[in-house]
Amino acid sequence: MALVGGGGAGNIAGSNPAGTGTTLNYIGDHVYAYSGTFSSTNASQTMLEFSTGSEYIVGTLTVNAAIDFSSANIDAGVASGFRISINGEVISLLKTDSGAEDMPTNSMQELVLAPFTDVKVEIIAAGNNLSFLNTTSFVGRIY
Repeated sequence: MALVGGGGAGNIAGSNPAGTGTTLNYIGDHVYAYSGTFSSTNASQTMLEFSTGSEYIVGTLTVNAAIDFSSANIDAGVASGFRISINGEVISLLKTDSGAEDMPTNSMQELVLAPFTDVKVEIIAAGNNLSFLNTTSFVGRIY
């Protein structure tokens, strides 16, 4: 099996040695996915979408939101909603809300993912019609 990034982990299908993207990355008995930054106003977007292999995974999903200070009224705050689906079934809705303090906020969800599970994380709403920045990450361990 080919090695990713100069060694360490097998290159599981869809693995991304650069680190960001919608897929799940494997390093030894750990997994991670980092979406990178999504900037939009009130748009529905897929941030992460991956399938697990023959193992089960225990991990934490974190979603973050902040105002895009370069293009927004920073006194208004921002709220973003996120939908987490497993095998096409919505299992969780998360919200981030910076209120008026203009600081990035996050919400976290612990997940146990069975073998051969399809996972999708989407932005589903944003407040105040502002430009906002969102990121999401999943970090876990294979068992």
